[in-house]
Amino acid sequence: MDIEAIRNLTPSLADCAYFQTGGFAPKPTPVIDEVIHWLRVGSRGPAISEVAQALQAALEEARSAVARTLGAHADEVMLNENTTVGINIVANGIDWRPGDNVILSDHEHPGNRIPWYNIGTRCGVELRFLRINNDPAELLAQFEALLDGRTRIASLSHVSRRTGVRLPATELGEIAHRHAVPVLLDGAQAFGAIPVDVHALGCDFYTCSGHKYIMGPQGTGAFYVRRDMLEWLKPSWIGSHSQETMDFDGHMTLKASARRFEFATRNIADQAGFRKAVEQWEAVGWENVFRAIASYTTEMKRRLSELPGLEIITPLPYERSAGIVTFRIPGVPSSTICSKLWEHERVLVAPLDRDDEMVRVSTHAFNTTQECDRLVAGLRRLMVRQARVQHQSAG
Repeated sequence: MDIEAIRNLTPSLADCAYFQTGGFAPKPTPVIDEVIHWLRVGSRGPAISEVAQALQAALEEARSAVARTLGAHADEVMLNENTTVGINIVANGIDWRPGDNVILSDHEHPGNRIPWYNIGTRCGVELRFLRINNDPAELLAQFEALLDGRTRIASLSHVSRRTGVRLPATELGEIAHRHAVPVLLDGAQAFGAIPVDVHALGCDFYTCSGHKYIMGPQGTGAFYVRRDMLEWLKPSWIGSHSQETMDFDGHMTLKASARRFEFATRNIADQAGFRKAVEQWEAVGWENVFRAIASYTTEMKRRLSELPGLEIITPLPYERSAGIVTFRIPGVPSSTICSKLWEHERVLVAPLDRDDEMVRVSTHAFNTTQECDRLVAGLRRLMVRQARVQHQSAG
């Protein structure tokens, strides 16, 4: 298996330049086939013992595959539907007191905002915001200044969805832990794009989704909880299968693993597709994947920097970024850029909220040199047109 094979197994990549894996990735045919296979297995009747056993084995194989990719132990990983599930588990698993505070950043996705907004309103908790910039030293100093004796947790993106800046996550964790503050990392833009080793990062919790860089099905994700932090969380949403033992008089013991957060009927077919997607990239070799994304993203930054008037927002050194390049063309709305690139070049990029000029390009190993050429050519066409309009207006 190589990167070209992954591309060839993803038919939708043939008719467009797909730069939106940071939002939703297309799916390779074997991933779709795997989901269909397990739907058919389940349709035989999950109440049949051998069917139930096969489904459970498929779920555990998915857990092991995801755990390997995260550098975690399988019993530290919960399989779920998306990144936000893990955030909610943590946000609702803390015994909050009025006057407590939580540290977020000003680049967070609504999925890492709304759960905390809810906690702030419901529990009288203060929200503090780390202002993201491209200076790691300033970020660390700013972060430490936000911490105090009432800080209960920091919940931050490993990689910013807005600018692609890679936060100095290990150093942030070290500072937080000196103040006895746990760290939750939102890995939506990191998992599958850059190496992730949760033990090396030293984070307490990590949450991610399968439908972005992994190219797994929508409705798949994972939540990592470090073994020694399992009892720190107070489960607020559990059910049948969360327990190790129970009686009928109100007594139970929960599973001594992240599986305690999984309960009731689950969509195992999608999780099997998640496993298949992970295993395809393992067959390519994660080092090859990460090297390809780094090389391609670096070259794209170089090409974009040659366009006069285009401003790259993402840090230029790749070690301080990931598979996202954000830029703006002053005076040109991002909606115009995105729609015109799609209309004329069949290039798919995304506008960003809260800034009507920022455009986000999400690169992946499957993207080609020709696709970068199409992006650059389309932007040059737009910029020439914009210059002509401005000249006519001035005249």
